[in-house]
Amino acid sequence: MFDVNSHYLEGRRLLLALFAGVVTTLGLTAESVAMEIHSASVDVNAETIIVRGSGFALSTELKMGGVLVASDYVNANFLEIPFSEELSNAAQWRGSYRLTADDNAWISVYVSAPIPGPSAPPPPGTGGPDCPCIADWESSGVPRDFWFWCERRYDGTQESLSGQHLSDPWFISIAHDPNNLFFDPVDPGNSISYCALHDGSDWTVAEPITNRDQFNDCENWMWLNVCL
Repeated sequence: MFDVNSHYLEGRRLLLALFAGVVTTLGLTAESVAMEIHSASVDVNAETIIVRGSGFALSTELKMGGVLVASDYVNANFLEIPFSEELSNAAQWRGSYRLTADDNAWISVYVSAPIPGPSAPPPPGTGGPDCPCIADWESSGVPRDFWFWCERRYDGTQESLSGQHLSDPWFISIAHDPNNLFFDPVDPGNSISYCALHDGSDWTVAEPITNRDQFNDCENWMWLNVCL
């Protein structure tokens, strides 16, 4: 006797089996579908980038700016990218970089200063209380006519004061971040804690600022000599 219910159930089982096979073949596992990056932040003190999300695995590959970087798997929701030579090569400038997981999920990561590699020199020492740029500023020929429009800015823990001359190309600037003393002698404009002078063609004066006293001394000189 033909059993309609029995054949109906067998048909459903066959369809479910076929569907499961297609899903497996395409790699549409719950883990891969759910992979997301919710946040990524740079911890300079711990020398790592902390990545939070979902669906991470031991095999998850991370790329920063297109460069494959090593990562430490903590759990399905947490990864760490330790500072390394590869990461240093990927983030050589201050700015935003695309961080991808398995060339699928991605997020934009802001880097406030170039990531130092293992061989990078340590940040400058504490130094003294005097502004390291004053002597060079005074001998540079910069107009001391109180004709610089000076502006103070804050970017996280960084404080800066910059002035542009209103009729000449001179530009003077100081900045200090107690949590980041990075100074780039090759490109001072890429520095975080510094004092500098640009004559319109090149940086003619550039020195690292290593403490708050130095910043205050530089600022005092600017207000007494160049700023409106």
